[in-house]
Amino acid sequence: MTRREIEDFVSGQIGMVKMPEMKEKCVTVGGVPWRVLFNSERARSTRASVDKASIAARPCFLCPDNRFEWQRPVSWRNYDILVNPYPVLSGHLTIVAKEHIGQAIGLRLRDMIDLARELDGYTVFYNGPHSGASAPDHMHFQAVPETWLNLHRCFPFERYYVSGSADEVESGLRSYIGQLDIVADEVEPRLNAAVKRMGDDEYEAIVIPRREHRPSCYERVHISPGALDMFGYVVATSESDFDAADSCLLEEIFDDVAFRRRVPVVQVGIMTGPRVSYKFHGPYRREGDSFYPEREDCEFELENVAIGIGFHWERRENQRFKGILRLLDNNDGTTTAINILPVDEYLQSVISSEMSAHASLQLLKAHAVISRSWLLAQIAHKSSTVPKFEMECTPDRLIKWYDHDDHDLFDVCADDHCQRYQGAARIDRQAVYDAVQSTLGEVLMDSDGNLCDARFSKCCGGAFEEFENCWEPVHHDYLCAARDIDGKQSLPDLTDEANAREWILSRPDAFCSAPDDGILAQVLNNYDRETSDFYRWTVSYGANELSELIKSRSGVDFGDIIDLIPLRRGTSGRIYELQIVGSKRIMTVGKELEIRKWLSTSHLYSSAFVVEHRADGGWLLHGAGWGHGVGLCQIGAAVMGAKGFEYKDILHHYFKDAEIKRAY
Repeated sequence: MTRREIEDFVSGQIGMVKMPEMKEKCVTVGGVPWRVLFNSERARSTRASVDKASIAARPCFLCPDNRFEWQRPVSWRNYDILVNPYPVLSGHLTIVAKEHIGQAIGLRLRDMIDLARELDGYTVFYNGPHSGASAPDHMHFQAVPETWLNLHRCFPFERYYVSGSADEVESGLRSYIGQLDIVADEVEPRLNAAVKRMGDDEYEAIVIPRREHRPSCYERVHISPGALDMFGYVVATSESDFDAADSCLLEEIFDDVAFRRRVPVVQVGIMTGPRVSYKFHGPYRREGDSFYPEREDCEFELENVAIGIGFHWERRENQRFKGILRLLDNNDGTTTAINILPVDEYLQSVISSEMSAHASLQLLKAHAVISRSWLLAQIAHKSSTVPKFEMECTPDRLIKWYDHDDHDLFDVCADDHCQRYQGAARIDRQAVYDAVQSTLGEVLMDSDGNLCDARFSKCCGGAFEEFENCWEPVHHDYLCAARDIDGKQSLPDLTDEANAREWILSRPDAFCSAPDDGILAQVLNNYDRETSDFYRWTVSYGANELSELIKSRSGVDFGDIIDLIPLRRGTSGRIYELQIVGSKRIMTVGKELEIRKWLSTSHLYSSAFVVEHRADGGWLLHGAGWGHGVGLCQIGAAVMGAKGFEYKDILHHYFKDAEIKRAY
């Protein structure tokens, strides 16, 4: 049925539908907005007795003889498609088996998927016989317009997500459902499910495993969750129940009927300024200094957000965000805009902002695991009582690094200092959602069971750097020296100056050494591609130009620069202590990012460079890689994905001996 045919079918019977005037409110559960609806006409379903004796004693209201006379069905295979006489949402359909047979989805999974194709623009859903079905004795599906039922959302409880062709979705659903336990004397696992068609042969589906049919509070508050309740619409059939439905009650209900999954929430600092300009797209409610979305499709927009701060691509743009907006007034008269949202919604934007949303699925999956691991490790580290290492600052030494501890008002910032997070507009592809959902809760852990501090950079230059050479002096075994190449090729000792010079001035083979334009387009956003040399590059400075640059960037007057002397190099050849010799002063600077900052008007691509004195007194810096080189190399990982490596292979290549486990 086309969308127009469905609309005509529904509108032809809409006058007979018992749709009362409804109340609606938004309640937040685990950081996710849930809609609560007051609909007295749903009492027949919500308060139905579903024990065997009661079902046997009443006529089946889905059988033809007991339907309303005005319910004129459309026949489809062995089903009748009906307008629901007591709809929760407009356009609510019930698809009823022509034979009076009990609810059981096992042999009808393909019917559900095919229905999603048949009912253009609709999401089809299913209540198990012990999971919200008010007519468990008669097989039926239901459907509502897809605009009402968004499967692209966070859930505060366990669920399984799959997407792909009809065959792939059926196989995934069958495999997952087959692993669920069946309660004694029941015919199938307790579950709710939904399927939506996205394209010609593209579908997505969600299964929510259930503990119980009804919550323990049911006799006190008559809320009996079915699929619609689990997918975002809690139905109350009395005003007192509607009023009682708050965050605490919904938490209690979901604790009882579902397998709760405590999704972490992250606070992201977006921008700070004397004035923050914002506007809302959709209804928000204000509580103190925070604004809460009233629907899952709400977004807020911030104007003139700075991105790439201090780097060559720095610019400003307007950005839209999901979740909560907090506007924090600071003592200096400025305002800080903070976005509060579930980690998985944050990650969808991160992996689209750090790279392109059009990266391969395997790279997106790997990056989702890395970004989730890094974020949770930072939050845990920030709240720990472990002493922080002090940086060196003396007249002749400045050893400095940049990390998350710089932020006191929020967990992480939205820029390169932490992880790029540039709002919902970056998420323009289904694969991004698939990557986050299919790796749900997955993180990297070390051999001691600790979250890995999983770092990443654009291009390692062919060799991995160790953590302690870029940040605090702590060693992580999973971030070790190695070559960015498949196999057992050994890595020269690049802490040795002669070896480092030979390595940087040559072009050894590596995953990241020769990506084509298609690979770069996967990894790099448009402004990143303003740079074309990543693996090996050269920067040239005149004598006076370098002296003035270092004075401007460091705030130190060295006089004329006489020499740049690498004192210490890391395992990738990156310099983490550089001696600057001037006519007025000699000083050592580190670590790698501070060196990059002093030697460029934005930031030098990396600190893996060798110095060449030009005959005219100028300078050439010949370098390797882009970024710190620790952990995953995004360009190398993109090449691995293109070569057919799975995301777990990519992770184990860049994070040696780390384990992939679920944190939630």
